[in-house]
Amino acid sequence: MNSKHHSISISQRKTIFSNKALSSAAAIWFVTAVLGQWIFAFYVAAFYGGAAINGDFMKWNRVLPHGYIEGDTIGNTAVAIHLLFAIVIMLGGPIQFVPQIRNRFPAFHRWNGKLYLVTAFIASFSGIYMVLTKGTITGITGDISVSFNGLLIMLFALLAWRMAVVRKFKAHERWVLRLFLVVNGVWFFRIGLMLSFLLNGGPFGFDPETFRGPFITFLGIGQYMIPLLILELYFFTKDRTGNFGKLAMATTLFVMTIFMGLGVFAATTGMWLPRL
Repeated sequence: MNSKHHSISISQRKTIFSNKALSSAAAIWFVTAVLGQWIFAFYVAAFYGGAAINGDFMKWNRVLPHGYIEGDTIGNTAVAIHLLFAIVIMLGGPIQFVPQIRNRFPAFHRWNGKLYLVTAFIASFSGIYMVLTKGTITGITGDISVSFNGLLIMLFALLAWRMAVVRKFKAHERWVLRLFLVVNGVWFFRIGLMLSFLLNGGPFGFDPETFRGPFITFLGIGQYMIPLLILELYFFTKDRTGNFGKLAMATTLFVMTIFMGLGVFAATTGMWLPRL
């Protein structure tokens, strides 16, 4: 009897440990990602916003090809909306996932959530318009991958809204998590690119003059597909696997957090800070 009780206690402790390991790994990944995105948001606000305040809109073109075109009121407005809403999304979006805020301030959670979904949809729409009218630096493959990313953002925003309306809150939360990943595809692209520079000691798998090559094509698709695949694996592991699967997933998330942190460091020191 005592042996059976002892065995059950060990099994329970293993389950508690694996669940805690998985939730802790996910939380560490999330905090690292949010800090990295807030650094990026600061850069976007300081670089593009600072140029706008000084009336030097042509400065946008140093980073964003054809970002500002004299006399193109519609196109320039689309770029400004896209940049402004991107800052709002990166700053306000992560707050939606903080359970203490969600539980203690439900009204704020609802209104901030509506703002997040609407701004994500509009920013995506303006982004697709920019691709169609201005193109991307990576050419036709970039045009296609960025446009598809934009369509995914709009689709996920609508699905997240729909699930909230019909009060399917677990499904709503998961669609918002998917939205959180795809809406930050541009950020994932940049940290992935700069991580490759850091690990390789320079450009890898593409021509830095033309910004064309297989690695750029891979990043263009991987910037949102890889995070989505990992998220689905996380959902599957959380719902359907035992202790070993959860510990394996926790380890995977921890390793990915290290690489993501290195990418954020490389992008901050090698790309964003030097431009300010």
